[in-house]
Amino acid sequence: MRRIVVVLIALFFVQSFANPLVFLSQRETCISLEWERSQFKISLFQPLVHPVVPIDWLLPRQNRDLLKGLVSVESDFYIHALSSEGAMGLTQLLPSTAKELGVLNPFNAFYAIDGANRYLEQLQRQFKKVEYALAAYFEGPVKVAKYGPSNTALSYARKVLRSSEQLKDETVFVKDVTYVEPYISVGEKFALGLNVYVSLLGTSYLSGGIQLDDWKKLSHQVLFYPAVTHSLSLIVGEKNFNFTVGALYRKMPDFGVQLLIDSKSFDFSTLLRVWKFYINTAYSSEGFRVGLMISM
Repeated sequence: MRRIVVVLIALFFVQSFANPLVFLSQRETCISLEWERSQFKISLFQPLVHPVVPIDWLLPRQNRDLLKGLVSVESDFYIHALSSEGAMGLTQLLPSTAKELGVLNPFNAFYAIDGANRYLEQLQRQFKKVEYALAAYFEGPVKVAKYGPSNTALSYARKVLRSSEQLKDETVFVKDVTYVEPYISVGEKFALGLNVYVSLLGTSYLSGGIQLDDWKKLSHQVLFYPAVTHSLSLIVGEKNFNFTVGALYRKMPDFGVQLLIDSKSFDFSTLLRVWKFYINTAYSSEGFRVGLMISM
């Protein structure tokens, strides 16, 4: 009974931590199957999208209502929105546009809104009309300057303006994501565990994990991921009270690679999307493992 209480307390403790695993844009529940020597592990990978703070807390005074409508139309207030064309974040900046604006991480809610605000200012100065500026935001300023806004782009602009008017006096929350990953491992040893990954407005991430082996040994880790860019995060934390460092590189939603090193072990892992599946491979001080993640 005492062990059960300890595990429940630890699970509750882990719930308060946060991190980006590899693909924060993944919003479907997944099952992960993993093999390592004489061990087999099955995990449930469950994303929980939830409100965090009112969007008004993040908006500048300038273009406040306009940006609120734009975020509503572009991402439905979801911080880790990712389009099929690669547009990222609350304001759906394309990689090329983000680079021009100096936005290193479009998933960072503050960077995304600041970049979009500066971009809208540029477009309004160029095209004079708000509708044309929004149309250029949608289909690119070069195209609008050369051919004028298309009907589709003008429809987009009017949709943003309608949304701006409807939402200007409403309290709407930005949505972020937490991933919960309970798992069971059987083979030479029996283990139960839980990993929790939580985004902090896209600025950085935390992860916490615990594992109980053969109902005797409890291990844990807490890792902090400060995001340098949308692709690169550094890692610092602890695994069983051993200082741990590393790095995570990801090209969402297709590929991710992570390296963790501490005084007693290392772990190098990759995640690769193949059609509708993710293939996970890893090499560590404990050996080689391979897994398959399937969307439900």
